[in-house]
Amino acid sequence: MKYKKIIIIIILSGIILFPMFMWLGWVFRSKKPLKILIVDKTVITKEAIEHRAFIWLLTHNKYVKENREFYSASEDYFGAFPQENNKYKIKDLRVFSEKQIDSLSNYYQMLYYADTYGIHPGDGLNEDQKGADKIYSGLDENDFLLLKKMKEKKKLIIAEFNFFANPTTESVRKKTEDLFHLKWTGWTGRFFSSLDSTGNSELPDWVIKLYVARHHKKWNFLNSGIVLVNQDGDIAVLENETHLNTNMPVVSTDEYGRDKYDLPSKINYSYWFDITLSTDPTNKVISSYTLDVNARGDSVLKHHGIPKTFPAVIEHLDNYKFYYFCGDFGDAPVSNRFVNFKGIRCFEKTFLSDRNRLKFYWRFYYPMLKNILDEYYKTIKN
Repeated sequence: MKYKKIIIIIILSGIILFPMFMWLGWVFRSKKPLKILIVDKTVITKEAIEHRAFIWLLTHNKYVKENREFYSASEDYFGAFPQENNKYKIKDLRVFSEKQIDSLSNYYQMLYYADTYGIHPGDGLNEDQKGADKIYSGLDENDFLLLKKMKEKKKLIIAEFNFFANPTTESVRKKTEDLFHLKWTGWTGRFFSSLDSTGNSELPDWVIKLYVARHHKKWNFLNSGIVLVNQDGDIAVLENETHLNTNMPVVSTDEYGRDKYDLPSKINYSYWFDITLSTDPTNKVISSYTLDVNARGDSVLKHHGIPKTFPAVIEHLDNYKFYYFCGDFGDAPVSNRFVNFKGIRCFEKTFLSDRNRLKFYWRFYYPMLKNILDEYYKTIKN
C-alpha cells in the first residue's frame, strides 16, 4: 500500500511538473532577431487567420523583431486592418515611392506573402465602398517591385496560395510569374467533407450556381469530394467513390524534402490549393499533390485539361531564396494557449484526424517552415 502511494505521488508530480519544465524550456531559449515583412491582404477579422499560424510559429521558436519584441498577428503586417463598424484601415505598399520600396528591401531580411485575395463587398465595408467590386485586393505594381528588389538582394521570399490568382491583374501576374519562373494554370481547388448542398455550410452557393450554369446539369453530389474552378469560369467536380479512390488530395514528398525539411512521405490535404507549375529546372518541386482518381475521374480531368499530379511546394535552388506553397497552408486554427511550451508539437500532431487542418499544420507546414527559417537564420547570422 505504501509503494502504491509513492507511485501515485510520483505520477501526480510528473503531471504537474512536466508542463512547467516545457514552459521553462521555452523561457530559457535565446531570442532570434529576424526582420520579417508580412503581407496579408485578406484579414477579415482581428484574429488574422491567414497569418496567425505563422506568427504562432515565430513566437514558439522565439523569432523576434529588431527591438526583441515578439511579432503580433494583429499589428505586424501590411494589408487590411479591421476596424469598428465594418470598416477597414489599409496599410499598403501602393502609397510608397520606389525609393521607399528600396529602403524596405534593404531593411527587411525576409518577405512573407500570406494571402492576396483581399477584402470584398460583404466582408465589411463603409458607405463609400458600397457597390464596389472589390475594396482592396491582389498584387499590384509596388508588390512586384518589392519582390524584385528582395530577390535581387537574395533575401528570403515565401509566398502562399492565391499569390497569382484573381483578383491580381494579368499584367502583374505575368511579371511575377516570370520573376520566379512559375506559371499558374488558372485552376484552384478545394476538398469538401460533404458536397451535399443542404448539409454543408462551407460549400459556397457560387460553386453550385457555376456548375449548373456551366454544365446545364443539376447538382446531385452528396459525398465528400474536390471542387476545381478555373479563372475562365470552367468548373470540375470529383466526388468520392464516383470519381475518387481517395477523397482528399494526397501530398507526397521526395527524399530531399523528407531529409531536409522533416516532411512526411505522404499526408492528406483538406483545404484550398492551386495548380501552379515550374517553368525552370532551377526550381525544385519538393512535394506534389496527387488526385487519386478512378477511370471516371480520370476522364473528367482529361476533359478539363487538369493534371493528376502537380506541385505542392516549389523551392528555388540557384541564386536567390524563394519558396512557393501551392496551398493555403498557413490558414490553420492554431490556439495560442500552448505557444510558450517547448515540445508541444509532439503532443499536438499525434491526436488529430487526417481531415483536421491542424494535422497538416503540425506534420507538414510547421516542420517545413521551421527548417527554412532556421537554415536562413544561421546563414545571415554567420
